[in-house]
Amino acid sequence: MKIVFKTLLLWLACIGFVSAKPNLGGFKPEQVCQAAIASLQGVDLKKVDNYRSDQPLMQMRVRHNGQSTSFYCQLEGDQALWRRAQDSRWQTTTTVRFHYNNSGKQLIIKHYLAAAQLAEYRYRGEDF
Repeated sequence: MKIVFKTLLLWLACIGFVSAKPNLGGFKPEQVCQAAIASLQGVDLKKVDNYRSDQPLMQMRVRHNGQSTSFYCQLEGDQALWRRAQDSRWQTTTTVRFHYNNSGKQLIIKHYLAAAQLAEYRYRGEDF
């Protein structure tokens, strides 16, 4: 009986952990991915379109210098996972984390290499 109870508690804890959603403020998941891809590619937000959205996987298209490149993005916890459409694996060299700053009403995107923060970008609702 103790094992069943402990298993049940562990299962409930895992469900609570997995189902916890990050605070996006007024931003949509598509906007978080748009900002993540724009910041990674060094382009303006307006050059990134949400091409296809089958939640939780979103396909973004970057138009820059007459070329178009597609990316996949998926939010997982406080991270934006990303990869080029032609790649089969998620990029792991640069970690992209996001959070919502309630007082400044900003979406903050940060790039990390291991524990070192490489860059930080801030977006407001009107930027989209």
